Amino acid sequence: ASITRRQIMGRRMMAGKAFPPKAVLAFIFLTMSWIVPSSHGADPPWKSGSTMPPGAASPPAPQMPESRPNQMYKGSPTDITGLRLEDVAGSLRNVLDETARSLRLSNLPLQEVQRLQKEIHKAAGHDTSSSRRWLEAGNLAKFNGLRTEPYITIPVDVNLIFIGFSGNGHYRLSLMEDELKPWFEHMEHKMAHTMIPLNEESTGKQRTHVYYRYNFHVLELHPDVDAIIEAVIWDNARPEDPWTDEGLRWTAQDMHQVDILPVENALEDLVDTLQLNSSYTLFLMNPKLPFPDFNYGYRHGFSEAELRRLHNNDTLVSELLRREKSRPLLKMSSEMKEDVHLLRAQVAEFRGEESAEKMAELQRQKARLDQIIRDKSAEQLPADYQGVHGAAQKPGPRGRPKYTDMRDLSQAWAAIYKQAIHDLSYWQRHPAEEPEDELEVDDIEAEAAYRNEIKTLLSRPKDKALPADMLFEVMATRMLQSDQDQDRQYIRNSAQDRHTQEDCLTDNWVANSRFAFIDFSAGPFEWGPIVGGKGVRSFRTIPDIVSLKTAATDFTVGGKWHDPEYVSKVHADLRAHGLERLEEEKQMLLVFLRSQCEGRTEVGSDAGNTCQELRHKLSAVEAFIRSHTSIASTDEETLQHLSLVTGGPHEGANISLVQHSMFAKLGAIIETTQRQLFTPSVSQISAPYKSQFYFHVYIVTNHDTFKPDAKKNFDFEKFQAEINQFKLPRQQFHFVLHKYSMADDHALAVAYANALRSAVVATLKVDGRFVATKRMYLDSQVLEKHLQLLHDHMAGGGPEEAGAMDKRDIPIFLFSMDAPLPVFIDKHYQAKALQDMVIAVQSDEVEWDSHLACNGKPVVWNLRNPLRPLLAATVQHMAGVMPMHLNMDEGHGKVSQDWLWSVGCSPLSHTATHTANFSQLHVDTAHRNFVAQDLALSLKLANEGVAALTRASTNRDNADALPAVPNDRLVQMHVAIKLSWKSALTDIRKLDFQSAIPHVHTAVRNARHFKELAEQTEQLLMLSSCLSPLYNQPFDWGMVLMVAAAVGCVALYYLLVPVKSKAKIN
Repeated sequence: ASITRRQIMGRRMMAGKAFPPKAVLAFIFLTMSWIVPSSHGADPPWKSGSTMPPGAASPPAPQMPESRPNQMYKGSPTDITGLRLEDVAGSLRNVLDETARSLRLSNLPLQEVQRLQKEIHKAAGHDTSSSRRWLEAGNLAKFNGLRTEPYITIPVDVNLIFIGFSGNGHYRLSLMEDELKPWFEHMEHKMAHTMIPLNEESTGKQRTHVYYRYNFHVLELHPDVDAIIEAVIWDNARPEDPWTDEGLRWTAQDMHQVDILPVENALEDLVDTLQLNSSYTLFLMNPKLPFPDFNYGYRHGFSEAELRRLHNNDTLVSELLRREKSRPLLKMSSEMKEDVHLLRAQVAEFRGEESAEKMAELQRQKARLDQIIRDKSAEQLPADYQGVHGAAQKPGPRGRPKYTDMRDLSQAWAAIYKQAIHDLSYWQRHPAEEPEDELEVDDIEAEAAYRNEIKTLLSRPKDKALPADMLFEVMATRMLQSDQDQDRQYIRNSAQDRHTQEDCLTDNWVANSRFAFIDFSAGPFEWGPIVGGKGVRSFRTIPDIVSLKTAATDFTVGGKWHDPEYVSKVHADLRAHGLERLEEEKQMLLVFLRSQCEGRTEVGSDAGNTCQELRHKLSAVEAFIRSHTSIASTDEETLQHLSLVTGGPHEGANISLVQHSMFAKLGAIIETTQRQLFTPSVSQISAPYKSQFYFHVYIVTNHDTFKPDAKKNFDFEKFQAEINQFKLPRQQFHFVLHKYSMADDHALAVAYANALRSAVVATLKVDGRFVATKRMYLDSQVLEKHLQLLHDHMAGGGPEEAGAMDKRDIPIFLFSMDAPLPVFIDKHYQAKALQDMVIAVQSDEVEWDSHLACNGKPVVWNLRNPLRPLLAATVQHMAGVMPMHLNMDEGHGKVSQDWLWSVGCSPLSHTATHTANFSQLHVDTAHRNFVAQDLALSLKLANEGVAALTRASTNRDNADALPAVPNDRLVQMHVAIKLSWKSALTDIRKLDFQSAIPHVHTAVRNARHFKELAEQTEQLLMLSSCLSPLYNQPFDWGMVLMVAAAVGCVALYYLLVPVKSKAKIN
């Protein structure tokens, strides 16, 4: 009675009395026979993935099946793909025509395409039969030898020039090649192309497909160049406040300012003469000071004291205008630069070195070609070789710089430049030879000579006293008589506008050309945010030469090294310590050689080579011990050599540690320069290259207090001139100025009112006071939403013109407000680049203490003149160029700040207030971003095409489609993409972006056609497999569901139908 129903059913089934009815069994048998494929034509074991038994012969090449036209139902779609053969063939034919047209437009060298195509065919094994390769390949990408390329590396050439580091600069510091080489080899030679998101607070790692490879060139110049640069610096140095008691004294320890324009001109002439225009150059300078403790920095324009002098003297400018023509700043002409090369050639010919150099160069080229031929002849292709489409690895982090001797050419430049300076009566103040000991210079004699030379320069009688502001008047006169309109405009604005501010004093500079410099003898200075700042420039950012000088004189100056007993004790410890270490090492070598290398003389093996190397080392140690057994106490050189071999108790007490620390900081500065200046991060805003740009500038006002577009407020002509610097020869920039008043346009007034916000911002002043400031600002996201529709209406959005795909509209909204409080954007900005537009604000406040400080003084903004922030926001939206202190930190995956290179006259720096001149470095960043985006796009399309070919399997079912597959065209298109990349990268290395743009556009076009052709080919093979399912029949999931339903019905029948049980009868 206790037996369960399930047990009863189990017993009946075991007894054979509970099987399904015959009808159900027949249905299941027929269904399974329909699903299970026939064993006829099944793949052999080696095709299905099973391994062959050891020793078995390789299987014969499988026979290609005969064509089965009766199974190719023309015009009928398959059940799985939904495609028709007519549609696929027609689309494939159209794509083939487009690819042929694209190849003709590419203007690629036919011989190079054929050579690379043969190389790929050879690597893919095209010497075997097509049928065997078709079945063994597994997919169409492997059949054609194509694979994905995950990275593209852009080469960047960087020149490093050391001035004053050959023993003739400040503190006579000398950095030799042997000391620099180990540190340069550990620098970052590969960096990723990074992008900064619109929301700078967002975090997340970026996946980039573009890398930069830096090729460092360390150039050795003649010492005469150091003297020229020093002369230019000191000739243009003047006190910050020349009207103090010590302002006229050259030996005064007060801060001096060096006019940056003459120094920049001299370095630019040097770069042009050395033919370094197609690369980037970083000058690391250590000039000799004219007097001990001489303090100086670099600045463009006047100091605060000089500006006050201009404001308080109304007739000064008119007096300077009446003066005679002053000597202009020295700028070498093209004829003078040609004279430099001519002089160098004449000197080389006089020495008889020209012919020897040519012969040596020819011999080097011949030896290089012979080595290439020998390497190619001995080269054997590995089994997994994949031709020019080999595996693309992630770039390595290390490399070696190249050292170039340019002493002859730089000496010729120094001779020509020295003569030009002599013609301007400057060279008399700085003879080439100076006293060895700077402390013995007589200050009185130097002051007298300095005054006499200045009098000669100013054409004044030597019996009359010099004016206190002589150098200030010389500079002001030059600016008034300058050919540059911005110089004349600057001095006039400085005299008329009492709110003009001075620029920061800096010890590094970003020139208008493709170079920058750091002066280790100047400064130190500091700048950056007052509170909450990251990566601010501090006094310790740049290596300290003074501490290096102190450590260099450790054996003779300071501390216990003055004590003879201490020195003798160190020498004795060093001898005992060093020789004891060497004896221990000798015994260890002998034990190892006796136990491991006894009787081992072969050299070819690794063990033999190790033993041979240890024997050589033992001989060297024994020779060193024999030669240094008796060491005199006063033999400093021998003691230092022994310390280098073994170390010693005085280790770390000399120059080595401080010098290594300086090298480490120097390497960090160079890496920062690479990341922040030469190849900086760009904005994540899409900035495609277009042949036509339309800049629609909308000036929206709510007042009549001042004229918004006046020259001193917003110079629209200057705005156009600076933006036009980014124009390539094949581009056209159009500027359209619109003026609206909120009283007349209610839509603009509503948009402005909806976006206006107020907040209380805690502000830290330079003197340490916290101030709660009420601030009005515009919410950029809300304002953008309202202005998008207004721009389409204002710009007259009608039917698109022909070629509208190749143009780009950039709306720029400038809100000129007159309110009790100044208005900002998102609390802190004067202008901001958004996804679809640029917005800026103009307020009536002319002196506003910003959140930045420089050398203990606040950086003051003129909110009535938004030219600099508007230029910075416009180039960010147009080409992705970011401010110079922002960068993407790859390690943390977020935006970081480094204020070291936020210098120069560029609108992207924050240490200048009145100038707005973009550097060529920033223009190159914009053009390189155009190219990098297209390179990344072409790489993505090409990899998607290869992925489509990888999905296209090659098997027996689609073997009949082999003649219809455009294998040659696929390989040709992929080769064309690679050749376009190669040509573009060659032009980018020469910084010829105008020539690189067509190549990257060709790569994008060919990649797009390659992807389309690959996808159509994939569909062709898929359709062929579906229409001929003889060997690999598709699995029919419908029938599987039917069988499962039948089995379920039978199970439910026996579970749910009641079963009668007989009573047990004993």
